[in-house]
Amino acid sequence: MHRYESRFERWRPELKEGWRESADPADAGGILYDLGSHLVDQALTLFGPATHVYAEVDARRPGAAADDDAFVALTHASGVRSHLWMSALAGQLGPRLRVLGDRAAYTVHGMDPQEDALRAGQLPGPGWGEVAEADRGLLGTVDGAAPYPSLPGDYPAFYAGVVRALREGAAAPVDPRDAVAALVVLEAARRSAAEGRTVALTVEDAR
Repeated sequence: MHRYESRFERWRPELKEGWRESADPADAGGILYDLGSHLVDQALTLFGPATHVYAEVDARRPGAAADDDAFVALTHASGVRSHLWMSALAGQLGPRLRVLGDRAAYTVHGMDPQEDALRAGQLPGPGWGEVAEADRGLLGTVDGAAPYPSLPGDYPAFYAGVVRALREGAAAPVDPRDAVAALVVLEAARRSAAEGRTVALTVEDAR
């Protein structure tokens, strides 16, 4: 595998109230911190620490104070490159995930079904988080690709882990060091965009 692509794109051309639209550093607003935190964390979890970060970060909507469109490219110590997009101005959505390898590719359209299920008032139970067969990602090449089943999502497992950590002293479901590693990359991305250059991370940073 040589390239991983991931997107969180939305169509929200009108500004809304709230911290996401705030340029105050205390609010950590803007799409880079909002959606980029998830994309970067996922890339680091899958492919390990990043050694180089390149980013383009813009505020494109009229009157926008905080960034609403960004691209981040990571070079991982493992050799994999991650290309991450986040936008509030995507009138047509790109693939949610695309993984390119030497023998095939894997492409997924659409989001994890858990968010829509919660919006619809559903509660976790049998079949929760399962991806419908019609929405499965395609694995293969231009010569032929077939749907490949996904593991069910499990948002409740995170919150159950928080409860165990608080009540029983178990390990936190997310290592705080992982959160710090993602923040280091996001800060490097902001610096890259401001200075128009690729930012190299030290071994200590990459950890």
